[in-house]
Amino acid sequence: MNIFNTLWSVIAIPLGLIMKYCYIFVDSLLHLPLAYVFAMFLFTVVTKALMFPLSLKQQRQTAISAAYKPFIDEITKKYANDRQKQSEEMAKMQQEYGYSPTAGCLPLLIQFPIIFGLIEVIYRPLTYMIRIPTEVINALTDIVQPLVGTDSTSTRMIETYIIEKVKTESGLFVNLLTGHPDWQQYIDKINDLDMSIGSINLWSIPGQNGAGIWPIVLIPIFSILTMVISTIITMSAAGGTRDKTSMRSSIMMMAVSSVMFAIFSFRFPVGFSLYWGFSNLIIIAQSFLLRKMVNADTIRAEAEEKIRKQKEAKKNARKVVATNEKGEKVVKELSASEMARYRLQKAREIDKERYSNEITESDNAKIKNVEDDSPYSVEHND
Repeated sequence: MNIFNTLWSVIAIPLGLIMKYCYIFVDSLLHLPLAYVFAMFLFTVVTKALMFPLSLKQQRQTAISAAYKPFIDEITKKYANDRQKQSEEMAKMQQEYGYSPTAGCLPLLIQFPIIFGLIEVIYRPLTYMIRIPTEVINALTDIVQPLVGTDSTSTRMIETYIIEKVKTESGLFVNLLTGHPDWQQYIDKINDLDMSIGSINLWSIPGQNGAGIWPIVLIPIFSILTMVISTIITMSAAGGTRDKTSMRSSIMMMAVSSVMFAIFSFRFPVGFSLYWGFSNLIIIAQSFLLRKMVNADTIRAEAEEKIRKQKEAKKNARKVVATNEKGEKVVKELSASEMARYRLQKAREIDKERYSNEITESDNAKIKNVEDDSPYSVEHND
């Protein structure tokens, strides 16, 4: 667990820096109310923009995957009772046709480190966002920790408790500032940081630590609704018709995702839910942009044509016994063009043997050059 905490802490460093400048831009330059909320939206836009090339690739891969679905369904149905054979045939198909079922998963995999890194930024804004020195945070922690408890949750949320105490019970820190008058600048930075929407603190977890359920639960509801809408729009952007089985599978996946997210919403700060809601809104807008940039139906048609040609070439392939670079005899499948080269090479070998006494050294050199160009050292094919 410590390894993961360290990983999220490392990821939180650049994310906190992005969040810091988003907050400065919104608060100090634009002077907008609810500065942290708008900064969170701007942060989401920036991270989504950085991942846009991957999203573009994922859109193309989704369209290509639709072309391979008949193959996958055929293998699944044919070897429904033999999982090992099913896996072997899937691997064979991927090798022969160059299909990769995981090629479009990278944006999703990158999203998880961003989520958990952002949760660290929300829990520890003094460290990652406004960059208060560790010495000052430790001194403030020594004052606040006895008041909120030393359990794991209180320890994890100590920086948010410091913010709350600085804003509501500033007298707690008089003695500390007397000994360190230059630390007043850090207290002022904490006072200026507003991580709330009305009475809702964005570091709060619904139903925990006295946060209550209403109205804080409105933020997770907003996120779940936008997630459902974005999923529906993303599925429709895949292009082409979808059979009933595929539709049922997609609906089931969407339902399971919604339930899982609802569970996460009651275990993590609502700031995370707010980010996820903003992320879904951007995904909706991005889907329309990607639909204009990537014609899913055209890409799928191109993939289907490529598959058809590969199947035709495989159907017309002939098997020959050849010698590889290690001198081992192997069976190779040759396409029509490769078969023509093989036959030409065999004809030259026969002519070389028949007319060897009449061939000059210059001719031998030319023949050798031709042989060197061939990828096969053929023994015979009866």
